[in-house]
Amino acid sequence: MTQAAKKCDFIVATFTKTFFCLMAMAASFAAVAQDAGSYPNQPVKIIAPFAPGGPTDGIARKLANGLTLVTGKPFIVENKPGAQAILGTVFVKDSKPDGYTLLLNETTGVFAINPAITNPPPFDSNKDFTPISLVASGPIFLLVSNDLPVNNLKELIELSKKTPGGLSYGSAGGMGQFPTHVSPELFKIKYGLVAKNIPYRGAGLALIDLAAGRVDFAMSTGLVAAQPFLDSGKVRAIAVTGKQRLANMPSVPTFLELGYPLPELDEGVMFALFGPANLPPDVVNYLATATMKAFHTKEMSDGLKALGLSTAKNPGPKAHGQMMRAEAATWTPIAKKMNLTE
Repeated sequence: MTQAAKKCDFIVATFTKTFFCLMAMAASFAAVAQDAGSYPNQPVKIIAPFAPGGPTDGIARKLANGLTLVTGKPFIVENKPGAQAILGTVFVKDSKPDGYTLLLNETTGVFAINPAITNPPPFDSNKDFTPISLVASGPIFLLVSNDLPVNNLKELIELSKKTPGGLSYGSAGGMGQFPTHVSPELFKIKYGLVAKNIPYRGAGLALIDLAAGRVDFAMSTGLVAAQPFLDSGKVRAIAVTGKQRLANMPSVPTFLELGYPLPELDEGVMFALFGPANLPPDVVNYLATATMKAFHTKEMSDGLKALGLSTAKNPGPKAHGQMMRAEAATWTPIAKKMNLTE
């Protein structure tokens, strides 16, 4: 073989070896990229830590439907009620941080108030969860059974003082649950209402008994479970939080205009999406972006409006984390002064 032929063979062999090395590297990079971009490749569970029929459950289902529509991937809701929403919340805390087990819950009671009144706290709100996105918010209504002979807050307070043992209100579990337990207790402290708490496994169940006249009143957010009873006349809304009346319920006065301001409740209730601690940033970004897109689907926007709620205005993970810290700073001292153990 001539020297030129040997040189040519060497070049060909070197080129071939280099080509196959490059191809192997490219395949490796492609596999990594595919792995990073394959989430989700199985159904994602959104845990609602209350029984079906209440606001948390309703919002979780609207969000799951919206996420399924915009991603083409299955998002499903699983209810895990119990222990004032702690059962479902701790379940998510202890789950693998892979993005397949998420939590939809309100942000005040479980994450700001409950840790302040529980010793030892069931979790660290700032360390045990990953904020993903604020989702929806809504005002708090004071609802009364149609059998209760009151038309306004003044009459409610007067009747509570005349009734032996006071009135009764239904809550979604008690022990710091927001707003169904905290709001009536705050109202009691500020304005002398006499009432005892009757805890249920969810707001929907409490409202069923309210409509049946087995409890006298309830304070709940949105109209998820209340609307059918409002439409039938079995339940009446006599006040709503906020600084002005709602456009979709203009006949319901605010606590403020009735002379019983509750500024602590003016912002209503915020619901948010969480994951376990150490959720990968790419998964957080995927879910936050998908949630924002879900807001614009007719399914979710119309669905939330029908529930008396609205989508969060500044939903991302950064705003979510900031709000969590702000709510803890606001509500921890208030909660410690209130009797929220009954």
